[in-house]
Amino acid sequence: MSLGKDDAALSQGVDRALFLWLLLASLVGVLAGMPWTVAVRGDSSTVWPSATMEFLFLLAPASAVGVWLGKKVSLGTDLREVVSGARSWRRGMPWLGPTILGGMTLGGLSHFTQNAIPSDALIPGLANPDALERFLRCVSAALTEEVFFRLGLMTFIVWLIRSVSKRPGVGVPALWIGNLMSALIFAGAHLSQLATGGWVLVVTVASGIGVGMLLGWLFMRYGVACAIVFHFTVDLTIYVVPSMVAEASRLWS
Repeated sequence: MSLGKDDAALSQGVDRALFLWLLLASLVGVLAGMPWTVAVRGDSSTVWPSATMEFLFLLAPASAVGVWLGKKVSLGTDLREVVSGARSWRRGMPWLGPTILGGMTLGGLSHFTQNAIPSDALIPGLANPDALERFLRCVSAALTEEVFFRLGLMTFIVWLIRSVSKRPGVGVPALWIGNLMSALIFAGAHLSQLATGGWVLVVTVASGIGVGMLLGWLFMRYGVACAIVFHFTVDLTIYVVPSMVAEASRLWS
């Protein structure tokens, strides 16, 4: 009985520590994205209120879901093992090299695809951020979007399906339904960057769903840290590397 109490206390301590680390990561992500948001909007008056709302009403609940519901459906276990000391970062990331390589490959392909989109199809403010602001936005998107869409939303959907169904065979289908639903919402969240519809809208939605489901698969298979690294690498390759190359070309010309 005493051992059981000790184990429960240890588990609760890991949960609290993981929740605090997720809150810290979310806060870093929100703050890192603010310079980009100001550059795009051209107005800083609404940035702090919207960032506060995002942190309190989206990311904090998503972090709680990832911690306390995630262990019920065996999602987010990679972070729990690291926080508890059962796995070290150095030995617990065999996926790191392939993930970075895969992110760079997808990012490079996506960059050429985005070049085919007419400039007037996107909101004008997207051209305003400089390389540093774009880099910070990459950090922000990787942290906040993976905490919310994968660790929070996808976990909640999977938990809800399993709780309602109570069927032994629903485990794997629930994962893929949660993956698809979170990817659909993930794709929809990026439509605010469009200034037009038509084929650009279709391409944006389709690519958003595809990337979202790939991130969801990485989350299921390797954990949220892998999804964060992949997301960051893709965005970095699309938005920052070309900007830095262009800047270097101007300096040397």
